[in-house]
Amino acid sequence: MPHTTSHYIQYFAIRALFALFCLLPRRVRGGIGVSLGWLGYRIGIRKGVVLQNLRRAFPTLPPSGQETVARRCFEHFGTVATSLSLTGGISREDIGGWIFPKGLDCMDQAVAGGKGGIVVSGHLGNWEMVGAACARLGYPVSFVVTTQRNKLVQEWLDNVRRNAGVEIIPRKQAIKGVLSALQRNRVVAILIDQDAHEDGVFVPFFGKLSSTPRGPAVFHLRTGAPLIFMSSYRLPGEKYRFKLDNVEIPDGADQEQIMGLLTSKLEQAVRLAPEQWFWMHKRWKTPPPASS
Repeated sequence: MPHTTSHYIQYFAIRALFALFCLLPRRVRGGIGVSLGWLGYRIGIRKGVVLQNLRRAFPTLPPSGQETVARRCFEHFGTVATSLSLTGGISREDIGGWIFPKGLDCMDQAVAGGKGGIVVSGHLGNWEMVGAACARLGYPVSFVVTTQRNKLVQEWLDNVRRNAGVEIIPRKQAIKGVLSALQRNRVVAILIDQDAHEDGVFVPFFGKLSSTPRGPAVFHLRTGAPLIFMSSYRLPGEKYRFKLDNVEIPDGADQEQIMGLLTSKLEQAVRLAPEQWFWMHKRWKTPPPASS
């Protein structure tokens, strides 16, 4: 598909903002991100989707509380956008200074096992920052990424990730790419919180069946690579923490049971900081089969 004028405008605008953010202190970038998010909230970009999702997930939360979570969600993802300019410049000294990891031994064990590892998470906290930090520590990190409509932006974003030390696996090439990465003993990160349409497995998320990517279960059952759950959160002062936990899979568990377990862990993590999860996505877009 040829690039349109709007694609070029978006691309050059993003590149210009990125160059500006690279010149600013970390906390200033975060403050600008909050302001940009607040502006998006006031304009109303996908605000209706956010509030609809929050009503589904937290039906007993009063409207004023839902509005507060929605506003903070926009502000948080403003900081996620501006923090992309940080990822390529993360140093080992930053880890423990303003990035606080826990459970890195999970990845040590996965690499030592020789089968690689599958890190499962969602659009919670700052997953891009976590990937860059782990790559800076020397872990062989690969990301499965969704293709953007604007290919110029997609190529630029993938290069930002590569410059941070992260290998890119396009979702359309996920089967071949993930299997190759695991064979090379890499740690592959897969986000499981976006609607997978009719191809997904339907498991509960906030009490409602949601079409969920089955990839982590498929790759685990096929290769024996361990499953690791990752949660991350932004802290006051533009600091970040993340935690990795090994996931114990019951013997004989099938794809639905595995993805149900992983999705339950994600829901628990989201409940700890609901304003840091991506409510802008139509998570329950695909209805489950009538027999479900």
